[in-house]
Amino acid sequence: MNPQLNWNQIYKANNAIKAAYVLYDDVVKDSQIAANSIANIGLGTQFKIDLGIGYKLLSSTNYAEISDLFGSEYHEDIDVFSNTLNDSDGALQKYEDDIFNYHYDIDVEQLGTFAQINYEHNGWEGFLAGQWETLNYSRNGRFKNQRYETTSLGRSNDVSFSNFSFKGGFSYKINGRNWIESNAMLQQKPPVLQNVFINPRENNLVVPDLNSEKITSVDGSYFFRFPKLIGRVTGFHTRFQGATDVNFFFVDAGVGSDFVQEVLTGVDKLHMGTELGVEYQVSSAIQVTAVAAIGKYVFANHPNVTINFDTANAEDELINLEGSKDLGKANIKDYKLGQGPQKAFAIGINYRDPKYWWVGATANYLANNYANISTITRTNSFYINPETGSNFPDATNENVSQLLAQQSLDNFYLLNLVGGKSWLKSGKYISVFASINNVFDTTFRSGGYEQSRNGNFGQLKQDALSGSPSFAPKYWYGYGRTYFLNFAISF
Repeated sequence: MNPQLNWNQIYKANNAIKAAYVLYDDVVKDSQIAANSIANIGLGTQFKIDLGIGYKLLSSTNYAEISDLFGSEYHEDIDVFSNTLNDSDGALQKYEDDIFNYHYDIDVEQLGTFAQINYEHNGWEGFLAGQWETLNYSRNGRFKNQRYETTSLGRSNDVSFSNFSFKGGFSYKINGRNWIESNAMLQQKPPVLQNVFINPRENNLVVPDLNSEKITSVDGSYFFRFPKLIGRVTGFHTRFQGATDVNFFFVDAGVGSDFVQEVLTGVDKLHMGTELGVEYQVSSAIQVTAVAAIGKYVFANHPNVTINFDTANAEDELINLEGSKDLGKANIKDYKLGQGPQKAFAIGINYRDPKYWWVGATANYLANNYANISTITRTNSFYINPETGSNFPDATNENVSQLLAQQSLDNFYLLNLVGGKSWLKSGKYISVFASINNVFDTTFRSGGYEQSRNGNFGQLKQDALSGSPSFAPKYWYGYGRTYFLNFAISF
């Protein structure tokens, strides 16, 4: 297989006048102004107060720029799916170094202040902190997009958030070898920019009913330190409430087919678990370490799903004329979050020789890793036959549950080796460090996601029965055996 593009065919497809193919850059030009001021105030020997204020202004210009027309004279700036203009008020023909496709500015203004009081006395240490933040987003469209003639050009309404957050914690030294620590937090977190505007490349439309995310968290730890054994045990519980997420894809849903912007609102997630880490000094040269982490990371509710799409091409069979459709709740509560292994164990041994060389090995076991789920397939629209408007007769709860069972990735072991040696020669320090990761060249899937193309039961079932699904889940893989060698001389 030849992975290189067939450049001759590309130049042949482009005639001398109008380009069928172009090479372009997605350009982001940011300019930022930031100012911060911090004050530290001591109140006797037990209390200390930290105060701060910060301001940040970000202006971001975003556009696509043609870098190569592959032998043609110009490119027509038209959306080929809807046959509409990307820049209604501009020239149809775009040349090399011209801006085309999209052009907009994003402004972000942020002002925040915080205060924290710290306490220390008789083995107790503690702190209590509060923060206030205001954040303002706005978009300024430079192109009048024919698909969104009234919402693409000019400045959007400001999208503003004002939030308070609080956190506190303490530690207590039971004695010189044992101590405990605990922290708690209540945070209001504004949505990130990518989850504010539904499709900023084309219009000013904002995610409806947009709110700040609420995060509550608590953790507790016990630490111990003995002559040969040190370690830590931690438990944690974090709840994320009211988050927003925006995704882009083409879907054949029960309500129709289109390229959509999927908006999830009111997303709740739960992170909880325990962690253990210990280190044992077998001798002056040999050290053994062990780590264990067991967690539960799941969706904690049924968020709402809305799809948005353009209605410019009247020749197509549109989902509706409004350009958006509320699909209701996605039944995803207790589905696992696809963000890495939810169980991890490691044990390692290190040997450090008095003659300045050392070697170590670590064995790892990683388990309970899952692919990210498609949310649109967990809505009621999944049951609908788009040709009849009625539910598929065989779309029973049992059949649907079997078809939408979350993909569990393989559990796997990894062995890593490290080693090094150092010398002191004529006042110069010479060192060599080497490592081999994944010694046995284990093949493993580190993550993945379900595709959302097959958005109705009939189509997903037919694709699965083919034996080689066209829109099966996508996976990415971890590195095989890798090597690293570092040689250094210090003067």
